[in-house]
Amino acid sequence: MTARPSIPVPHAPERLERAAVDVSSLPVLVTGPRAPLWWGMVLLLAIESTVFASFATTYLYLRFLAPQWPPMGIDAPGLLLPSINTGVLIASGAAMAWGDAGVKKGNTRQLLIGLAAAVGLGLVFLVLKVIEYRDVSYRWDTNAYGSIVWTIVVFHSTHVASVLLKGTAVAALALKGHFTAERRLGVQINGLYWQFVVAVWVPLYVLLYWVPRL
Repeated sequence: MTARPSIPVPHAPERLERAAVDVSSLPVLVTGPRAPLWWGMVLLLAIESTVFASFATTYLYLRFLAPQWPPMGIDAPGLLLPSINTGVLIASGAAMAWGDAGVKKGNTRQLLIGLAAAVGLGLVFLVLKVIEYRDVSYRWDTNAYGSIVWTIVVFHSTHVASVLLKGTAVAALALKGHFTAERRLGVQINGLYWQFVVAVWVPLYVLLYWVPRL
């Protein structure tokens, strides 16, 4: 047998040495828009806003098609208790903002007081909401008015319950000294969601309690 001719193999190029990257100047802890989690919450709130807007649009669509709103046999909703309750929810947002401002300065005590006040006021909001709707003359399946009103109220109340759980969890971490002026992203995320729940209720309050009187 004749020997197979050898084929010269080109030498592999030398591996380029990677340049060293100095990461000492990069922040270990980030807050606000520099944190990916912050943007994740912003995008979540954009989705939630779309859902609430669709409910409001449905309500207005039904309102302007109906010859009478609320339908015959259903009184227009009262104003006193819902107005008081709206003020309670706005006060909870103010308490949360005050607590968030405290931890920004490293004042954990102010954060805890703000969280406790916000959670307490949020509980009051839910209790008053139950009192308000336990005696209404319509159910969610009575008619279109009942369906859309109950959908909006229950959906928003679920969000209030959610922020109460989140606020309680943040308070538990704050008691353990988890948050500082530099490490406060969790507080920011919680506060952002809380303020959204407060802010979205204001147009819903106008929609549910004042539009039927127009």
